[in-house]
Order: sequence, then structure tokens, then C-alpha cells
Amino acid sequence: MMRPETFDCPHGERCGGCFFLGVPYAQQLVEKQGLVRRAFDRYSEHAALAVDAVAGASPNTAYRVRAKLVCDQTGAVGLFARDSHDVVDVPECRVLAPELSRVAAAARKLLSNAAMSLDGLDLRLVDRGVLVTLIAPRGTPIADLSAFSAALSEASSEVIGVAASFRDARSAALLGTGHTVLFGNDVEAHHLSSTGPYHLAAHGAFTQVHLGQAERAHRAIEAELRARDARRVLELYAGSAALSLRLAAAGFELSAVEAYEPALSQAKRAAREQNLHLTTISARAEDATTQLAAQQARFDAVIVNPPRRGLSLEVRRALARLAPRAIVYMSCNPATLARDLSHLKALGFAANVISPFDMIPHSDAVECLVVLEYRGASELCVVHQDELVIAVDRASYDEPEQLLARVRELPNGRMAEPVFPLDRDASGLTLFARPSAARSELRAALVSGQSFVALARGITHKKGRIRRPLGPKRRGASACTTYQRKSVHGGHSLLELDPGAASPEEIRRHLAAIGHPILGDARSCDAGSNSFFEHRHGLDRSFLHCSALRIALPTGTIELSSALPGELAGVLASASPETAPLGE
Repeated sequence: MMRPETFDCPHGERCGGCFFLGVPYAQQLVEKQGLVRRAFDRYSEHAALAVDAVAGASPNTAYRVRAKLVCDQTGAVGLFARDSHDVVDVPECRVLAPELSRVAAAARKLLSNAAMSLDGLDLRLVDRGVLVTLIAPRGTPIADLSAFSAALSEASSEVIGVAASFRDARSAALLGTGHTVLFGNDVEAHHLSSTGPYHLAAHGAFTQVHLGQAERAHRAIEAELRARDARRVLELYAGSAALSLRLAAAGFELSAVEAYEPALSQAKRAAREQNLHLTTISARAEDATTQLAAQQARFDAVIVNPPRRGLSLEVRRALARLAPRAIVYMSCNPATLARDLSHLKALGFAANVISPFDMIPHSDAVECLVVLEYRGASELCVVHQDELVIAVDRASYDEPEQLLARVRELPNGRMAEPVFPLDRDASGLTLFARPSAARSELRAALVSGQSFVALARGITHKKGRIRRPLGPKRRGASACTTYQRKSVHGGHSLLELDPGAASPEEIRRHLAAIGHPILGDARSCDAGSNSFFEHRHGLDRSFLHCSALRIALPTGTIELSSALPGELAGVLASASPETAPLGE
């Protein structure tokens, strides 16, 4: 049974840690199932995908075996207050494992009388006790940290290792880069279950914070592999390889890919110490999958458990080239999971059901397990075809060369040519001329007949017209794009664009020329903005979509429309549109 149904916390009014504080636990699970369903409901292609009830956690208090806590100069050890950077001291936190609570209490007492201050503490429960990482401002004397380490290990016998991590004052991340061991071992053995193998846990390394739920998810993954007789398995983003080691001990043939070499070294050591066979590949997931696909390596299944930003475009395409029988996807972000499953479905990998797990009770986080199997690539979406023109609704991640090849495979499409040069990653309505129709005539028929949607960096004027030559080849002519700002999302402008007979590339260049490039555009928008939108909102391509076409042909006028694809709708929802009126 999952108890308690609700709990009170003396820090709840100010602490930002427990999103669902005071909500009955059964209701929390219903809310999290709804969160997953809403992320997928933005995609018409996911309409038939079922969402299971969320697998609840037991216990759902005193469960966290890892915690990052912030500190201030008064000796407070806790979390940031809601919507601020004030530190709320949480000596009676209801979700920390008792061992972590006791170590935090000892640190709190020492800090209240210490001459130095810390930015935070990273606490990690392992088999023998607690690993502590002191998160210190860069420049803090190592002698001061060593003295604090000695005092903390003396005050708490549960502390078996202390390290220091140095943080830049302006860093957005609490944990610094790297660490220096002050006391104890660099790594410690950690069993996720009493029956499986151990992995080696390092200071500050990622782990699932609820051991019971992690074990439950790993059992489910193993069962899915056995059901498909998947013996040869590739795991991407393996980290310290806790899952790969478990599967290797269960008789599977595992290859683990991890970009962080120290974690991979620890995985190899753990395998060697336990006489387990584990192949390790030190590389980014993008590089490893691309190389393995080029080598025509074959795996029965690929396991992926990426960070919140999900799988990159390169990994998704490489997975399709690897052609495993199944992809086992564990995700901590329903929005990027829905995006990735949309693309993978177009590439031929589809799922029937999403199985959510409550890995962090009382938070607003939920993890999902999905198994995809190859069922054949999606058909090209042809929205109009006659003797003059072929119009397709281009999927979000169709590559230009492949799109043209697929159009030419259509009946009577063998000699088709794109009316405009195929854009690198715009979605929506795309026109191809049949041999009997000149592309220039079709372009002329499109004047004031195209409508695009774009998310441009910054806040534009309410409306405007951009008229200027584009490059030396257009020295004598000016292209023209008019725009109207429809709404503002996270400080950026959602625009409706009328480019006349301009191409998507010309739209990009027009908006960049007035200082409002399209977000996600790798060529014209700055890397910082693009990286922020990818990590925070899941945007991994240009936010540019052709939503409507009106073509005046001799045979009659054709009017077509295309809905905003799910991943772009998800970006807008994530970026939280501002509702206050904006000036002209």
C-alpha cells in the first residue's frame, strides 16, 4: 500500500520542492497521467497511443537517496523558495532518506558556526553510507574545505566520503564541474536491488532518487527485452551503466555508450570486479550511433534514456539506420518524448502504449517507458495532385533529398521539381511542379498566396513589411515579406507571415535582417538562444511552418491548409505565452 495519502510539511508554504504538497497521492498519479496525455494530444499521429495509469511509488516519503541542497551564509541548508533565490531551511524535509537528513543536520550545525560558506551540498546514499559533495564558490581555499570535511565526517559516522566541487558565481547549475576528493574513496559500490549487481557511484553523479522505482523500471525493461528475445542490446546514455550491468548479469550481450569517460571507466571496473561481460563505447550518442550504422552493426534492441532535451535529430536518424527490432525509450520529459516518437514513427518505429512511472513522488516530474517496434515508414502526406502541381504536407523532420525522392516515387511524379529550393527544415505545405507546369508560372500564381508561421527572437513591432534585395543575384529586385505578430511566448514573437512569392530561405533572411531571426535556425539565430530553446522547450529545428497556400491556376483556385505540428505547438505551450497587451 502507498502511505501516507497526504502529508503536512512545516516548510511547505515557502519551499519549492514538493509541487503536489497536500494533494492526496492517488490524485497526484491521476494528475501526472493527465500531464503525459496532454503532451501527446498535441500530435494527431499519437491519437491511438494509450497511456497507462502511473505506477505509484512505495514508500512516497523519506525516499530520496540523492539530493542537491542549497546553502546560504546563515547556515541554512535546503531549497530555494518558490519563485526566488532565497534559501528555505528544511530540517524537517519529508522526502529525504533518513541518512541524508541526518548528514544534512550535521552540516547545518557546522555551517552555522563556520567562517566559510558553501553554495550547496550534494548528498548521495550508497551501500556503506553517504557521499557528500561540498559545492563551494570558486576560489574557496582547499584547506578550509578539508577542515570542514574532517569536521563533518567526525560529526556523522554515516559520511564515508567527501569531495569538493567548485562553482562559478554566475553559473546556472548548482553543481560545479569536476570534483576533488577530500576524504574517503572516489567511488563506492551501490546496489539498486539486493539481488542484482552493483555499479560504482561517484560524487555528484546522476542516479534515480527512488531505489524501488528504479528497480521496478529496470525489471520492466528486462521483461520487454525477454518478450522480444532481444539478446544483443545497445544502451545509449549509459552513465555508470547500472542498467547495462544488470542486464549483463541476466545473460544479455550489452554494449554501453557514454560520453563521460570517468563514468565509463567506473562501469568497466564494476564489470571486471563482478566478472561480467560488458562492451563499452566512449563517445557521444550521436557519434556512436552514426559510426555503428556506417559499420552496419546489428542490435536486437537499443535502450535510450536521454536527458530532458530528448534524443537529438542525429540520434533519431541514426537509430533508424541501425534498424533494431525494438527501441526501448525511458524518458524524463513527456514533451520531448512525444516529439521524438512522432519523428521515430515517421521513420517506421511505432508504439502502442506509454507506461509512466512516478520516480519523484510529490514533484511534478513523471518518467515514461515506451517500447517501439519497426512497422514501416509513414506514407507521404499528399494533399493535392493534378496535371500541374503536387502539394505535400511536409513532416517536421523530412530531409530535403529524401522528400524529393519520395515525391518522384508517386504516380506521375517521376519528373517533379520543387517550386522553391527545398528548405532544410521548414515543415508544412510544399509545392512540386509536374513537367507540364513551369516553376516560374507556379511562383507567379502564389503571389499573396502563401502563409507561414514563425517564432522570431525578441519582440517585433505589431506588424511590418520587410522589403530589400537578397544577395548579389537579386541586386535589381526586392523581395517583400509582411508580418503580423499574433502573440508573445517567453519574450519572443509568434508571427504570421505573407512572403508573396518568396521562398522559405528568403523569409529567414528577411527576419534576420531586421534583428529577429527565426528561433532554431542554426544559420541566422545565435547559438545561445537556440540552445536555450532546445534544452528548455524542446525546439530542435527552425520554428518555421507553411500553414496555408492559395494558388490561382488556369484550372481553378486551390486553397490548402496545414495545422501547426505537435512539436511546435509543444514549444509554444512550454514557453508560456504572455497575456498582457503589448504596445504597437
